[in-house]
Amino acid sequence: AWWFLGQTEGDDEEAEQVATKPSVFLPLDQFTVNLQPEDGQQFLQAAVTLKLTEQEVADAIKAQMPEVRNRLLFLLSSKKPSQLGSVDGKNKLVEELIQEVEAALPAVKAKKAKKRARDEDDEPKAKKGKAKAKAKAKTAEEAEPQEEAAPRRVHAVFFTHFIIQ
Repeated sequence: AWWFLGQTEGDDEEAEQVATKPSVFLPLDQFTVNLQPEDGQQFLQAAVTLKLTEQEVADAIKAQMPEVRNRLLFLLSSKKPSQLGSVDGKNKLVEELIQEVEAALPAVKAKKAKKRARDEDDEPKAKKGKAKAKAKAKTAEEAEPQEEAAPRRVHAVFFTHFIIQ
């Protein structure tokens, strides 16, 4: 049975390490937005906490916080109260929030690549050609995984406060 199930000790150890890795939670400041009108003016007041894969992701989000908040404000203010009233509507909103936060994160990698390129420009001319070739190879390697389905860095969004008035 062990052979047919394909179980190995290494697989079990890796699964245990992934399962025991604690999540990182990042609370965001409260959002208050005007919703799209249906029956008069209505507002949404929501507090959100992000569940992340690791502390590096939390640091990246903090560094991009103005962009993250802007994206989330635009998303929340584009909704109608009827879209947010049901559990399904909230679940759909959670997925959209995750997508918006994820969309803000690749900009961090692009900034690191630009900084790396600037640092390499300061090298002597002899090393410059080799460094540029290495930078292009690194950039190509980084671009390939992003083109594929990149693993989610934001696991979940939790509403700690959600009021429609």
